[in-house]
Amino acid sequence: MKRILAASVVFASLAFTQDASVITHRSVDVNGHRLVEGPDVLQTKSPNSSTSTEIMQSVNGRSVPLERREENVLRDDASGRLVETVVRTYDQAGNPTQPVKQILEERQQPDGNSTTQIATYRADLNGKMQLIQKSVTEMRKSGSSETSETLLQRPSVNGSLETVEKQSTVKSNQTGANYQKETITYQRDGNGNFALAVKQVIDHSQDGGLATENAARYEVIDGRLQLHSQTVSKVVTRPDGSKEAEVSLFAPNTLGTVDSGSQKLKLREQQIIEKRPGPGGTVVETVSVRRPSLTDQTVVGPTKQISETICKGKCD
Repeated sequence: MKRILAASVVFASLAFTQDASVITHRSVDVNGHRLVEGPDVLQTKSPNSSTSTEIMQSVNGRSVPLERREENVLRDDASGRLVETVVRTYDQAGNPTQPVKQILEERQQPDGNSTTQIATYRADLNGKMQLIQKSVTEMRKSGSSETSETLLQRPSVNGSLETVEKQSTVKSNQTGANYQKETITYQRDGNGNFALAVKQVIDHSQDGGLATENAARYEVIDGRLQLHSQTVSKVVTRPDGSKEAEVSLFAPNTLGTVDSGSQKLKLREQQIIEKRPGPGGTVVETVSVRRPSLTDQTVVGPTKQISETICKGKCD
């Protein structure tokens, strides 16, 4: 209760000056009884900046921060964007650890093509920011298709940047909001050469208030690219702004069982996510799951709620 009250006080002090929201999260057991309180999230937004702070109750009952994310838009015009994001994490006592800073620079070209560079830094024990990762994405448009090439680089033992991963994405836009996107990821093998590691294919379709998406993930297993997992989702948006999503997760084995070696994926979990307007101007999101029986994988058990999230204020 103290943590919720503290969040409410902070929200009240910010609501008059900028867009703000308080998001309260609760986890429940299979019988609907609350198990975990939080974390709560305090969010504030202004035209060129935003701050998000996760707050949790410590073992001694105090409200302590878990993570604080500060985003500042340094430039946003026709030529592109420059955004600085600082993430500060805290230990269980609320003491800060080494922060992480990310610089995103996007350069737009008149023909619609773009280059996006993301540099990630982490502070060392002396507080000096050290580059730990850099990615560069070149995006090209041609008719209804978009092609992206991404290089992921990290410092090598001698301090120079070394490419550790390559990613190629082709997005084919179809009628309306329908599209297909294929992403192929190459990683270095034991000999230092780039080899195919992961392939993901997403088919997205939109029909009025119904959005359907099928995402299949393939991985190299025993030297061959094989279907590893699949997610099928259906999202219904209603006129009042409420949404209901049904997300089915497929994997080689169900929870609590071992991989049988079969090439056919099995339903591992079905999630029901409902987002609806609540009392007092709040937005309530509930997550429920259905899982196959451990004794008979062809039988799916009853729907059980596992969490509830309540947002008050400026809720996107």
